[in-house]
Amino acid sequence: MDVFWNRYLAANFPVDASKRGPKAKSEPKPMFEVLFLDLYVAWLEDPDMCISFARGENFYKVGSRYNKLSISKDIIKIADALLDQGFIDQKLGSESAKKVTRIWPLDPLIAYFSAATFPEFLIDIHQDRECIVLRDGDHELEYQDKKVPFDVIQARTLLQEYNALLKTTHVDISSQEEPVVVSQHYNKKLKRNETRRVSLRHDNKFVRRIFYRGDWTLGGRYHGGWWQQIPSRLRDEILIDDQYTVEVDFSEFHISLAYGLEGHQPPDDPYALSVSIGGLSKEQQRKDVKLVALTAINAKDRKTTFSAFRDQRNRDQRGLPSSQKIKYTNPLIEQLLDNFLQENTPISHYLCADKGVALMALDGEITTQIIEHFTDRKVPILTVHDSYIVESSREQELMDVMQSVTREVVGNHKFKMKQEQLSPNMIQAFANQDKQINAMDGYKSITSSITRTSGYLTRYKAFQKYLKDYPQA
Repeated sequence: MDVFWNRYLAANFPVDASKRGPKAKSEPKPMFEVLFLDLYVAWLEDPDMCISFARGENFYKVGSRYNKLSISKDIIKIADALLDQGFIDQKLGSESAKKVTRIWPLDPLIAYFSAATFPEFLIDIHQDRECIVLRDGDHELEYQDKKVPFDVIQARTLLQEYNALLKTTHVDISSQEEPVVVSQHYNKKLKRNETRRVSLRHDNKFVRRIFYRGDWTLGGRYHGGWWQQIPSRLRDEILIDDQYTVEVDFSEFHISLAYGLEGHQPPDDPYALSVSIGGLSKEQQRKDVKLVALTAINAKDRKTTFSAFRDQRNRDQRGLPSSQKIKYTNPLIEQLLDNFLQENTPISHYLCADKGVALMALDGEITTQIIEHFTDRKVPILTVHDSYIVESSREQELMDVMQSVTREVVGNHKFKMKQEQLSPNMIQAFANQDKQINAMDGYKSITSSITRTSGYLTRYKAFQKYLKDYPQA
């Protein structure tokens, strides 16, 4: 980068040696390095990939806690210099249309990239990035640490230690030949299907804790990490440091949290009603009751609940013959909701009352304590809000911690947990019931069934070599 800067760009940004006073927060060369590395990392992942580049000056706020690298509007001049010399190309966006400009490297810059011999893992594009975020809609809000109503420094330190642990951990999907997952994703905001492309590379493991609506009492969930962005069916194939993993999650968690807050033991199955509704099959009725309850707990009123429920069911039934489609009228949805409320009266005031974000604050606190437990022991754990992925050897420890933390936060109630994939705990339970089952043989059967593609093995070996060549502090 030094050679490139001095040869092609330094003359465009001369240093005024006569200028006195404090050094500017935002200098041209560090901003060039950020842009250069962003282009390089994207090119490594996919030579045809573009990166977004904001040309509106209002996007750059020097001094913001979310801009620790002090990137200013002057980065636009650096991009223009690269354009003028034929190192990058661009497709201009439009702020009015909310489309950001895209840029990508051309052959002369790609030649530089191709000559690099250092491991990509040395690049930390999240260095000093703020990991405790206060957000209102799409806007990140400034705040002062001393005015946060909890120990934000301790919370930030924990998350920094957690992200540092993830940096030294190989997390990958063993069945993926390329380090990318491409899938269809429904954009609820735009109400349309989109193709989502999720990178599995090391630079997409960074996790932040985000509070919602500009309120420190709402949200506080952990966001980031590519494992939150892939289809759930692929999470079964995640390996941590090449070890088989299990995912454990809380059953009916927000419903159970509401019961716990009201001093009641959560029922075994709050969605199984004692009456039949609308000619629905027993299985379909339970699915619909579950959806309407979870939708209502996040909605502000019945109208919003009905609309969101119907949107989801219309998507679910897309492509089915008309004869198989269920018509979800308002009276049918209302029956489902009213009967759920009648059979779950202790928590009826949590529904259609916009309580979801407050309950997320609780599951965020529970996740914080679970992360702290395992990070203190240098054991990597992956979180997907109210579910957790660990190496299979830690399964029972995880379940014990989940149970103890919820009791500490919510009260002395037992919360149901579940896991979809076959696990050592399940095998041992089967072995206890049937002495002819050998638990060790069962576990070996699981691990031997893991598919490791040549691409995965290449990535794993490269990461191991990096750890050996660059021992972590």
